[in-house]
Amino acid sequence: MKRFSVLILLIAMPFFAHAVTIKGIDIPEIIPANKDNPEMNMRGAAIRKVYGFVESYVGVLYVADSGLDDEQIVDADIARRMTFYVTSSRVSARRFTNAIHDGLSINISKQEMAELDDSLQQLTNLFDHKFVEGTVGYIEWVPEMQETRIAIDGQVRGAVKGKKLNDALLKIWIGDHPVSERFKQQVLGHED
Repeated sequence: MKRFSVLILLIAMPFFAHAVTIKGIDIPEIIPANKDNPEMNMRGAAIRKVYGFVESYVGVLYVADSGLDDEQIVDADIARRMTFYVTSSRVSARRFTNAIHDGLSINISKQEMAELDDSLQQLTNLFDHKFVEGTVGYIEWVPEMQETRIAIDGQVRGAVKGKKLNDALLKIWIGDHPVSERFKQQVLGHED
């Protein structure tokens, strides 16, 4: 039995040995492959501050192809995930989805917003969940299914079809007009 326990520990170790700690949160550097996506590697992580000083979440960007240039990430049809670790009780699902809409409005045209209207409504409905400090969620692109998958606290809430939506969402954090330039640089892995 003892050998079996040691073997399990040795097998599991690679998943736990490579972790980054931010704000007391252990963040894995690798998301193991699953039935829908290949292994994804952390590109970078950042603390999102609102009004310059209120920390609201830690964001982590994962991509399946770590060799991509920054400019290629949005357009590439590869598995990618933006994970959020809520660090404040001031973050609610409504505030989060309002921030998504605000971020989209400065990163895509009015015509693109209109084209994505139904998809955005579906997305908003998937975020109908009580956010509290410690909530963990993600927005993930699944190329094989051509869908954006939303999960909160370990539960997949649903998915929205179409790559245009996921590309637009990613622009909120790493587009030409990100939520914060520092946040963008950090989730792209350029600053500590």
